Amino acid sequence: MKKLIAAAAALVLFAVSASAQLGIVAGLTSNSSDLKTAYSDIVENQSVTQYHAGLVLRLGLPLGFYVQPGLVYEMKGESLKDQIATEEVSINTKTGFLEVPVQAGWRLDLGGVAPYVFLEPYVGYAITTETKTEAKNAASQAIIDGVATGLGLNLNTDPDDPNKWDGRNRLQYGVGVGGGILLLDKLAVSLKWYWDFGNLYNEDGQSSLSAQAMYEAAKNNKANGIALTATLFF
Repeated sequence: MKKLIAAAAALVLFAVSASAQLGIVAGLTSNSSDLKTAYSDIVENQSVTQYHAGLVLRLGLPLGFYVQPGLVYEMKGESLKDQIATEEVSINTKTGFLEVPVQAGWRLDLGGVAPYVFLEPYVGYAITTETKTEAKNAASQAIIDGVATGLGLNLNTDPDDPNKWDGRNRLQYGVGVGGGILLLDKLAVSLKWYWDFGNLYNEDGQSSLSAQAMYEAAKNNKANGIALTATLFF
């Protein structure tokens, strides 16, 4: 009996390894979970700054199932309007996460065309971040700059800012659900809704007016959205 189980396990491992394919993924991301808004962000917006790219390994399983772990760099963003020193400003933040997604799915092979659906839990860690604050006019910008200088605070954060992670939760985890089409077992195009379970901001010390405003406006928000992805398998 033990030999039979070992032989069956060996056959499964051989089948999985034989069907393993390395893939390169790249795509665009919207921080909106609404399909119409996401379409505008991804397709119509001419200054898209949210994107993802990386490597995946697809492991084929029996009955059309598969598992696809990966390593992906994901740029996520948040944009809001707020008041600083009675002046209306736009605050935009971009954070780059190194994520490890594990996609589990099922596909229906129709001969060269294979539609598929999947569930994709993931965990990520923020490695880059940048926040920019812009007032609606030069006079307002001067007022805000003056307030920040007087309080000894930074207005923006940049890659070299030693306090750029103040008030931020760098560890993120969540899940995605989606579907797509695989062509000729080589090119896949998918659409995914994703939900982060961890909050973006916390109550730790804030070193900039922008960080404080972002925390107050987004402390209960999570980085949810829609991702459009193309994958080329080898």
